[in-house]
Order: sequence, then C-alpha cells, then structure tokens
Amino acid sequence: MLSFEQQFSIKRRIDFHGRVISFIDVVPSVLRNSVPIFIAPGWGETPKTFKDLINHLFDAGFRVVSVTHLRQDLKLITKESISRVEYQKAQIILAILLSLRIDKVSVIAHSEGAINAVIAAHSRSYMFERILLVGPGGLVENEGFIELSGRFIGNLIQCGLGLFKDSITRAHVIRSGIETLKYFFMNPVMGLLEGSAISRTHLYALLVDLHENGVSVGIIHGTDDLVFPVNKMEGLKNLPWIDFQSVSDDHSGIYIYPKKYALIFQKCLLTNESEKMMIGQALS
Repeated sequence: MLSFEQQFSIKRRIDFHGRVISFIDVVPSVLRNSVPIFIAPGWGETPKTFKDLINHLFDAGFRVVSVTHLRQDLKLITKESISRVEYQKAQIILAILLSLRIDKVSVIAHSEGAINAVIAAHSRSYMFERILLVGPGGLVENEGFIELSGRFIGNLIQCGLGLFKDSITRAHVIRSGIETLKYFFMNPVMGLLEGSAISRTHLYALLVDLHENGVSVGIIHGTDDLVFPVNKMEGLKNLPWIDFQSVSDDHSGIYIYPKKYALIFQKCLLTNESEKMMIGQALS
C-alpha cells in the first residue's frame, strides 16, 4: 500500500467536456468507515489547501477524495435559478464520484464549496449520505457582491495575522495564500464570476429538499467568521433539523487547525458512540 504522501502526489484525471480535471484519491490500508469523504474546496482552494486535514483523516482510516476545479467557464446549460459556474463545479463532483464508482459519499464542503456540493447532492441525493457545511456560502441573503468582497478582504487580513503566530500556523497560512493566488490569477475573470455567483446563490430550498430525501445536513461555523457571519443567516431559524455546531474559529480555521477539524469531522461521521465519546474528550 502506498503511503499518504505517495498517494497524495498522484494527480488522477478525468475528461470533462473535453477538458482535463485533476483530483486526488487517498485510501488507507485499513478503512474505519466504508463511506468515502469528498472535500469540496471553497473559492481559491485546492486539495493542497487541505493537505494536512486530508492527512489526519487518512491516518484515522478514512478514504478522502478532493478536486482541483477547472479554471474555465465551459458555459454549460443550466436552470435559470442555478449559477452556471457553480453548476459546472457540481457536475465535476458527480463526474469524479461516478468515475470512481462511488455509490455513497459523505461531503465536507467549505465556503463556496457548500454551494456546488449542495447542487450536486440535490441532483443525485441517493449518492449522498451526509453533508457537513463548514463556514458555508449560499446562506447569507439580501447582500451583494460588494458586501461579500469587503468581508472577504477582512478575512484575508484576519488570516494574515496567523503569520505572526507559531511556525505551524504560519506554514498553513502561507500554503493557503499561495493556492489562492494561483487560483485567482489563472483566470481573474472567472474568479470574479464565482464571487458574484456566491453572493447571488441561496441554498435554503435545496437544503429542505435534501432533508426530505434523507440526506443528513450539518453546519460547522466559526464564531469569528467574517465572510459568512451566522447572524446574517436568518433562514437557519426555519431549518431546526440541521445539526449546527459553533466553534471558536474564523473562516480559515478548517485548514489553519486541521487536527482539531479532523476530530470534529470524525465525531460527525462515525456511528459508534464510544468512539464519538473518546473524540469528544479529545476535543474538550
């Protein structure tokens, strides 16, 4: 069996409408859970952004798949109410799962990734067991692209403070910053289109449909999240069945503190109560 580093370095590929999509698929020698995890990256994020998180999940016995999204708008035809660029990402997620012959998956979706992951799940809900939305986009209503951009800049400043912390935190901040810059400058116009799509997309109706179709939905949200503050997610009060967890972090916590988040996700995904209790003790 190949090591984590060896598996992570293999860039698997599929053809998607004549373009090459790159993704990673790491499988531990002993599986703790038979249902794989798909990590849906947010804006400016790639599997490299989440490398340490993926490593922790791999070490805990989880198979993990994630994608580097295409930096081209293929102008796929979609329903009028669904963003074209988010629909494209949703279709890429489904294409990867189908290529791997995965018939049931749990999703961890960060930021913008929540939008395309929910769209993907909505079109084929029978493939999705559980969706964990971390600092999710698509739940802040009645705001535009300018307001979102201002909050995103605030998050960059907030995240940049990590450069002055310990060396491990600094390394995570630098890695994520490099991935964001590469992501944006590969196609700045598409980056702006994605930002506009995030500000215009509302997921509440889709989440209700997922719940009715038996998909478990959870939200993990940082108390200091500037990008998508929970006090602006007014529609959540109408979704009492969502498993909502508040954590003392900002929008970037998922990759700044990967070990902590790996434990949080394990607690959400495992069904054995004694295992969950042990993880809860480790988190306290």
